[in-house]
Amino acid sequence: MKRLSLRWIVGYDENNEPIYRRQSVNVSDSFDQANAQAVIDILDRYSQYTCESAQIVTTESVGDGL
Repeated sequence: MKRLSLRWIVGYDENNEPIYRRQSVNVSDSFDQANAQAVIDILDRYSQYTCESAQIVTTESVGDGL
């Protein structure tokens, strides 16, 4: 299972420091860096916020009894 984790700059505080929000999107197991860049480019184009960083996170189960 994979997910794309995005970190957005949604504004600035009174000290002009960025305010961040995270967003996670479930993606297919075949999702790779090229797919991530394409998604980020599209979201960045249509969002009022700036994508500061993105990560592809892979999760694997380590046992059925847990």
